[in-house]
Amino acid sequence: MAFYWEPTSTPKKESTSGKKIIAVIVILMIVVSTGLVYITNIIPGSNAPAAKVRVALLDSGIDVDIGLQGRVVAEASFITLDNGYDFEDLSTTDSRPQDVPHGTIIARQLATSPNIEIVNGKVLSEEGSATTLALVDAIEWAVEQNCSVINLSLGGTPTLGDPIESSIEWAFSLGVVVVAAAGNTGDGGILGTTIESPALFDACIAVGALMEDDTPADFTSIGPTNSRYMKPDLSAAGYTTASDGNRYYGTSFASPRVAAAAAELIGHSIDNNITYTPGSIMTALMKGVDPLGSYPEYIVGAGKLNVQQSLNIIQETSEEGSLPAICFAFPGELPIDYERLFASDTYSFNIRIITSGNDNFTTEVVSSTSSAFVIPEEFEIDQIGRIPVTVNVPESGVTHIEGTITFSSTDYGECSIHISFEVGTAITRVAFDISHSPWDIDTIYGQFREFYKILVDNDISVTEIRNSSATTNSSLHEFDAVVILDPCVYSANETNPAHTTAYYLPFSENEIQAYEDYYNSGGGIFLAALSNSSLNATALNEFLSWTGFAFTGFKVPNGDYPTLIDIIDPHIITSGINGFHYLGATITIPPIDGHRLASYGSSPVMGYKEGAAGGKLVITGSNFMLDNYGLLGLYEGVDNNDLLALRIVLWCVGMLF
Repeated sequence: MAFYWEPTSTPKKESTSGKKIIAVIVILMIVVSTGLVYITNIIPGSNAPAAKVRVALLDSGIDVDIGLQGRVVAEASFITLDNGYDFEDLSTTDSRPQDVPHGTIIARQLATSPNIEIVNGKVLSEEGSATTLALVDAIEWAVEQNCSVINLSLGGTPTLGDPIESSIEWAFSLGVVVVAAAGNTGDGGILGTTIESPALFDACIAVGALMEDDTPADFTSIGPTNSRYMKPDLSAAGYTTASDGNRYYGTSFASPRVAAAAAELIGHSIDNNITYTPGSIMTALMKGVDPLGSYPEYIVGAGKLNVQQSLNIIQETSEEGSLPAICFAFPGELPIDYERLFASDTYSFNIRIITSGNDNFTTEVVSSTSSAFVIPEEFEIDQIGRIPVTVNVPESGVTHIEGTITFSSTDYGECSIHISFEVGTAITRVAFDISHSPWDIDTIYGQFREFYKILVDNDISVTEIRNSSATTNSSLHEFDAVVILDPCVYSANETNPAHTTAYYLPFSENEIQAYEDYYNSGGGIFLAALSNSSLNATALNEFLSWTGFAFTGFKVPNGDYPTLIDIIDPHIITSGINGFHYLGATITIPPIDGHRLASYGSSPVMGYKEGAAGGKLVITGSNFMLDNYGLLGLYEGVDNNDLLALRIVLWCVGMLF
């Protein structure tokens, strides 16, 4: 049995180059047979429409063999020096990244739908990577080729100013359905939010992967997104058996199933003189899924692709010459299963409304606590849009909040979401300040989800600080302590895709003063960062200047795997702590009022200090003891990561004496 693994970048090992890599979305290959050719029918049991629909496959190129003859109607390569490659490859044959005929395999998947005409846009080199410039160029070309659907079985780390978003929105505005693989960095959900670009964009259908038994694939990337809206959109079988008898797994092979389904819906709409838009196709696909109720929407989306049900929805809600009267609200259930809310908390999420066209919607809330809900009473949607929903949990008198929010329009019917949660009583309130981390995996608790769960399971209310410009001494004092996670880390800025640069989110002078005032007036602060290979240590040390602590340029241990720290100083925080995991910077401790908590050899890695007014501060140069891997016991060696994380927070809020 042979396995094929794609090279993946670990988000914690960010390079200061700022370079973005858009990679082929293949996770593994398993040889399941020899000499037996078996290609799964993408849309079983459906009657193929007569109308031809062009589907652009922007991938590694296609080797047109006898099975694909007559199916590829246009071809072009975008692997050029002008598009940012180090070489030119103007051929349109498969570049076979890592010796896998990626584009050809997907073309054969699409070719099982007889009404599809394939448009071959080559963007992936033999290294399995593409440039943003090439993708933007290829999307524009695909629209010029009269494609109704674009399939993107590729993805990359989200970046600032990603121009692919505007390209997809432009294609969408011209009537093109864009479908993309959600990504293969899910790792069983351990990394947290991992939906990749371009799948994370509103105008793009993000497709997750299912295994043969309809369970979500361990590799499939999960949501929600950084901006607190839900992805993926739906899921499909994430595997295919190629003509060489090898079985391939990945969201790469789920995406073309949905692209083919979109082409079938478009074809039937044309055959029956039913007007369609990208919004109507997206709505029908998401509304027609088979529910996967045992799995949350941030893993599998709305459910499993069912093209026949989607077709039925279009036929049942349409009249000749008109758009289907359909809309869809996503997600259908809130809050997310791991979120826990307490009295006086404020909860917010962005609901995506997807519909056939442009219309005004009105909102109705049915709840015994309807005054807790804050949502626009009226709004306009042009096929896709987001509507913020906020729940202000009362200070007292309520132990459960439940409500149904219905969105109604004149032309496209109604859709709804359901919100239900128990209201806890918090013993203390803390915030996770992620406003200085551009990493998506830090958002919505992300890679710190297990840390969040430890705190809320101990009745500690946790809120995210996402807007650094609103940070004041007063706003910080809404919390008994603030945990600052991954400050000043690097990410890529693609505002100018021809010159991608690294960027970070520094602290302003006002923020630095606010945190100093907060500490001096009794607030607790716990800062966990990384080494200077991942962050701007100069900027971070500017923030820390008032504390006397500083990050050094030394990283411990050598390599990319955390070590177990077992040189631990006695303190109420470290009581019962025999070891914790660490990979990051060493720190310097202020000689007068600072104290060491732990060290790697003779180098301090964690320290603390206390202020005259009761302020408390803990500084460490690593987050590995706090991330999901560390708190789930997945690093080597026996640790007390969970106990240490809890005791640091309890000490910072003044509950350990």
